[in-house]
Amino acid sequence: MSDSLSFLELAEKALSETREPMTVTEIWDFAKKKKLKTNSLGKTPLNSLSSSIYVDIKNNPKTILKQVSKRPARFALTEWGEVFVDQSFKLQSIYLEDDNTPQKERELHPNLARFIYSNSHFKAYVKTIYHEVSLKAKRGANRWLHPDIVGVRFAFEEYEPETLILQKLMGASDCTLYSFEMKVNLHFGNLREAYFQAVSNSSWANEGYLVAVNFEEDPDLMDELARLSKAFGIGVLKLDPTTPEAC
Repeated sequence: MSDSLSFLELAEKALSETREPMTVTEIWDFAKKKKLKTNSLGKTPLNSLSSSIYVDIKNNPKTILKQVSKRPARFALTEWGEVFVDQSFKLQSIYLEDDNTPQKERELHPNLARFIYSNSHFKAYVKTIYHEVSLKAKRGANRWLHPDIVGVRFAFEEYEPETLILQKLMGASDCTLYSFEMKVNLHFGNLREAYFQAVSNSSWANEGYLVAVNFEEDPDLMDELARLSKAFGIGVLKLDPTTPEAC
């Protein structure tokens, strides 16, 4: 085996050494920790690794890999047998619907608020919306009317006097409105509901976003997110709770 490994060889090496099912991210983290080199020149090696694994499992009858869980997606060596399949289901999934509750989502609001205020694209002031106390519609329907967080950016605070005069003459808006729909976990099971919830409750905003902390490691999920974003214009943000300034 040469110094540079294919993505499948990298996955095999990671699984062989750890002797336990791993996600694509865990395999890639293993490679970085071990300073393993790949023969890929792509700009998104994690996506390439994921695609290589899924394609090989789907199309190669003699594949050495198998998927043993879906949420999150974990992979094992076929030579391990069924014992690891049973073991994988004991792993705690981060993609539980119970995590997408208003209480748990709101615990993340301060992190998202700090990111929105510090990020140069937004620089917005934000406020949490408690849709359950809204009188606009019947209980349960309000979450389709109100986003989790609204934001506003007063661009005129950054303008020179001459720009303000020109803005007034042109009748241009002096603020930008944002809508943010927050989810703890996003996976194929809740993708469409979450996305169209963001679409529904952001019709009034200049920009709308769907925000989540955990994304299921599934290329099909990423493809569907890209397709929906292109069709409906709602952006997608991955929030890192440990680094409020990053998203």
